[in-house]
Amino acid sequence: MSIASNMKKLKRMLKQYIELNKTIVDVQALAVVPAKRAGKMPVNELDIEEDFIFFCFSKFTKTLLAIDKLIKTGYYEDALILTRSNYENFINSKAVVTNPEMIYHLVEYKLGLIDEKRYKFVDRKKSIIASVETNAEIEYINTIWNIALNANEKDTYKLVYSYLCDITHCNFVTSGYYRNGTQYSYELKNEIALYNVLLWNVFLNIKFYNVLIAGEIFEVEELEEAVLDLLLDDIIKFAKIIEDEIKRFRKESSADDKEKNEYERKLDIIKKSMGN
Repeated sequence: MSIASNMKKLKRMLKQYIELNKTIVDVQALAVVPAKRAGKMPVNELDIEEDFIFFCFSKFTKTLLAIDKLIKTGYYEDALILTRSNYENFINSKAVVTNPEMIYHLVEYKLGLIDEKRYKFVDRKKSIIASVETNAEIEYINTIWNIALNANEKDTYKLVYSYLCDITHCNFVTSGYYRNGTQYSYELKNEIALYNVLLWNVFLNIKFYNVLIAGEIFEVEELEEAVLDLLLDDIIKFAKIIEDEIKRFRKESSADDKEKNEYERKLDIIKKSMGN
């Protein structure tokens, strides 16, 4: 199947996700912890975890709406820059589902360091903090790399996030996105950039749906069913798109077999990660 055909498919998928995401946020994304604290009710770790996941998903959805506007106006590279932010939203939420201890690092320690002054830095370079009350030292996890490791997303960090960082920063490797031959341009609409915007935002949205299901946070049965229905179909659709991309690259690229094999290996890793 051609890139143009797959781009149409990706656009339909992304449009569907945006509407479902908005519904999930509107119907169920409630801040439970502030309400419980206001009512002087006990708050448990699951309440905090659920609040954090819905915070990440609400932020993810709002950023996706901004990405959609940038796609419609042709600012594909800037949409990729925002896609990097949504990768971070995704791995933060997955980290607390994969490793429950991460809720302390992403909420308790962060708030305690900044607002509530319950923790202090002992060694900033090594990210060592300590409790103000007990002086007990803690190895504070706050870098994207370490959050990705705790989310079991080492491969996507290396293969997807690194690419999005290249687009975000002034990495001259990406200058081709802003050149039409020898002429630099702020008007150029790069179809490769558009393809990547669609591909990686659909990829991240499917992965985030997996987080919502794994986190068992749905209370509205219809929402959970809607997400599961999409996952069952769209993981297969996305895998087929990746397979088409491998075939296209092998057919159209002038790269040698070693480079083609490496490209295929990376795409195969991405495809296999869809169910996680």
